[in-house]
Amino acid sequence: MIGGRTTYSNWILEHVDDPNLKKSNASFYDLVGRLTHYVNEKNSLHLSAYYSKDKFNLSSDSLFSYHNLLGSLQWRHTGNKQQSSLSLTYSNYKYNLFYAAIPQNAFDLAFDIRESNLKWDFSKYFGKHTIDYGIQAKLYNLNPGTREKASAESIVDTKYLSKESGLENAIYLADNFEISPKFSVYGGIRYSIFSALGPAEVYQYRAGAGRDQSTVTDTLSYGAGKIVKTYHAPEWRASVRYMLTNSTSVKASYNRTQQYIHMLSNTISVTPTNTWKLSDQAIKPQTCDQLSLGFYKNIRNNSIEVSVEVYYKKLRNIVDYKIGSELLLNENIEMDVLQGQGKAYGAEFLLRKKTGKLNGWVSYTYARTFIRLDGSQESERVNNGNYFPANYDKPHDFNLVSNYRITRRYSVSFNFVYSTGRPMTYPIGLYKLGNGYRIHYSDRNEYRIPDYVRLDLGFNIEGNHKVKKLAHSFWSISIYNVLGRNNPYSIFFTSDGEEIKAYKLSVFGAAIPTVTYNFSF
Repeated sequence: MIGGRTTYSNWILEHVDDPNLKKSNASFYDLVGRLTHYVNEKNSLHLSAYYSKDKFNLSSDSLFSYHNLLGSLQWRHTGNKQQSSLSLTYSNYKYNLFYAAIPQNAFDLAFDIRESNLKWDFSKYFGKHTIDYGIQAKLYNLNPGTREKASAESIVDTKYLSKESGLENAIYLADNFEISPKFSVYGGIRYSIFSALGPAEVYQYRAGAGRDQSTVTDTLSYGAGKIVKTYHAPEWRASVRYMLTNSTSVKASYNRTQQYIHMLSNTISVTPTNTWKLSDQAIKPQTCDQLSLGFYKNIRNNSIEVSVEVYYKKLRNIVDYKIGSELLLNENIEMDVLQGQGKAYGAEFLLRKKTGKLNGWVSYTYARTFIRLDGSQESERVNNGNYFPANYDKPHDFNLVSNYRITRRYSVSFNFVYSTGRPMTYPIGLYKLGNGYRIHYSDRNEYRIPDYVRLDLGFNIEGNHKVKKLAHSFWSISIYNVLGRNNPYSIFFTSDGEEIKAYKLSVFGAAIPTVTYNFSF
């Protein structure tokens, strides 16, 4: 199987009357391929690959681009009451920020993260028991950032951050025990070991003091492949399921997970330049304990599904940044990050109709996530050590998707999306200090960007349903963002003398018509 997509968005933007849109750029393409070979009845090989590239600039002087490369090779074996699969996967994600409007300030900023993963899974069946077990090894390679001159006249300093590497090994064992047709239990454990690897220069800090240049006591050097720091911990899994009736069930579960890679993001940045950091001597792994309880019901001969789930999470060593920190191209990022505790809870509701002329689903999620950073030093406290919303805390999320088949060939579709705006830290004052001005910010994530609302409509026309045809096709005419809302992509601020100006960046803040023709043969 081979497939690909691309877009002619740039050609359309050139013909738009809006002068700002004429200067914009929005393009992408992706390629996907899969090859399957059946060696015999019990063995098969599966090779797959994916590549994509996106780039855009929206009425600005900066060009953003993203690359994704994925590949996997898997061998599957089916035997007598057992199955196994051996898989090797590779992924590479990177982004670039290119600026050349002013030659003296032109730069090219880049980041990439690569993962190589080897996994061997087994499943064996013993009566009412299904035993799953396996091993896994994952190698992380991070390029935290590079900045190069983008023109001969540029006076921007070239900068290369030290690369990071880490190796995660794990072994797991689980048992799914079907006690009766109505009652089953599941229990398992995954034991993971992570090692941060050199080359690396690691600062040692004075005990009981904060991490900054004044508290550095020594520097340790590690060669390539040498172990800098090792963490290990068990990760537990447990769940029970009980069928109240043939169409009604309840399920409760508990999970503990360990995460050795951390994402850092500054909410007031207009650019999507998140950075990642591996656990090391200074930054511990994140741990999450989650409890969940769900109720599931099928009605009208399984044509309608209803589910309600509630959950609670306890988070430890969650990563956030200090007040006034700089995350981008930071050579000693451990000096500007903090680790604290967090909590998350919520409920999810789903109603899905799978058959009939009118089908679709409606869902609502209430989700909260809070962080607390309350260190022993004043520089290690945020919001006076009180809980505050995490960057991804969005309490309300509502989706309505429906399709109505008018005839066998004609149908209409409807899609409505609403979500709470994500938290932001806003400047709330400007004061003069000496010969310059200083900005006073609100508490961390005290405000939010505007809510997201979008309505899409579509009309579909299928070809006739003759079996013996060279090709089967259909047309789709749709309007994206019918309401033409300027949903915010980001809110950012600039200082202009004694005035702070706020800007909202919106992506496609207008109704976008689309005509699609699909055919298969």
